[in-house]
Amino acid sequence: MKRVLIVIIISLIAYNCTAQDKYADSLTTLLSASTKPIEQFTLINKIIEANDATLGNYQNEIYGTQLYRIAQQLQNDSLLAISLNVIGNCFRAKGDIPTALEYFFKAIPMAEKVNDKRRISSIYIDVAECYASLQNWEESFKFSKIAEINLPGKSSPMYDYMLAQYYRTAGRYFLKKNQPDSALFYIHQLEQVNRRLPKANYFLIEFIQSATAYAQLKDNEMAELYFKKANRLTDSIGTSLLLINFCTNYIPYLLSTNQLEKSLQYGRQLLKTGAELKNNIIKITASGFLNTAYNNLHKPDSAYFYLAMESALKDSVFSQNNFNKIQALAFNEEIRKIDEEAKLNVAKEERKQNIQFALIAFAIISFIIAFLLLSRSFITNTKMIEILGVIALLIVFEFLNLLLHPFLEKATHHSPVLMLLSLVCIAALLVPLHHKLEHWATHKLIEKNKAIRLAAAKKTIEKLEVS
Repeated sequence: MKRVLIVIIISLIAYNCTAQDKYADSLTTLLSASTKPIEQFTLINKIIEANDATLGNYQNEIYGTQLYRIAQQLQNDSLLAISLNVIGNCFRAKGDIPTALEYFFKAIPMAEKVNDKRRISSIYIDVAECYASLQNWEESFKFSKIAEINLPGKSSPMYDYMLAQYYRTAGRYFLKKNQPDSALFYIHQLEQVNRRLPKANYFLIEFIQSATAYAQLKDNEMAELYFKKANRLTDSIGTSLLLINFCTNYIPYLLSTNQLEKSLQYGRQLLKTGAELKNNIIKITASGFLNTAYNNLHKPDSAYFYLAMESALKDSVFSQNNFNKIQALAFNEEIRKIDEEAKLNVAKEERKQNIQFALIAFAIISFIIAFLLLSRSFITNTKMIEILGVIALLIVFEFLNLLLHPFLEKATHHSPVLMLLSLVCIAALLVPLHHKLEHWATHKLIEKNKAIRLAAAKKTIEKLEVS
């Protein structure tokens, strides 16, 4: 029954990938006919997402450049964040981690400015993947937790897509820490998301991580079962990224179970793919596997050849300059975060003080108006009430603006037009209320003035009668 289910899943994924290819082709046709920049941007981004769904690559720098050019032309922070994210992934796919991180860290503040949770979460996941490529698992997990905090709302169509990426990263972290029980918790969570989000790469990750966890638990029978599932899925889809993902996880298992000839087969395949993609990090991984396999087969010449290859590649990828650059980028991001928090705290304190000042001013104006209305000793000009009423209206409007501004920013995603419309709506509610209160106050004032005049007239008459 399980085998039938696996075949059905693989068939559905293969069908879905074919459909995605057709969808990407139709988008490309629409793009060639489009002349509007924002429409072109949307279509290019959809093509990239469609390619990702079928594990197409992010290496198409032409698309990344086009997105960035349009975003700059429109001066749109949201579009700039997306384009920088795409360009960063172009460099990540080629194994140029320092440059990829540079683009990702540039994109983060732009995505934060427009409060684009989907994009913020995506960028932090990509940063986590960069550190995973460098085998810095602690930093990778740290950034994946930031991605989790910034997940889009559950109602978002991208929620499951981003959640699956977080579970993938968390599961891998605990496997690298040799904590299979903790890893299986996240793998099971990923499994639940996969049933709602049938994407080939996430099913592959689920199978691979399950196999690795069972191998760490010394349950080789279950490990073999899941690796077979992963292998069938890799063969049925047949893309480079799926193959890389499978080989980099399967070969260590083959080496640990002394399946050396098989490990050589997949190691050569991985090295060839890394060379085709011009990705030195993949080539380092493959040459390391091949070195270990030949050592275990007692073939020192071949082992030395791949050891030398691995060493030369490591010198170029993990050089001191690259390491310093990555550290500097991470440090700059930490400083930016601290500065942003400080600015937010200052802004909050200023807003708090302004609200207090507005309340004090409103209380003073209200007291003066009440005094003028209730005083029985002198006649007041209605013009004074009108002027004070206008001042009170302005103070109330400013108070509401200060109070509601942070909520309006979140609700409108910092859109000036929507912010203006929101404030106009508030004013539209306040003005009629002000007119009613002004009319009531004027009426009261007239009645009070009449009463004062009548009382004064009575006193004058009484004095005349006495005299």
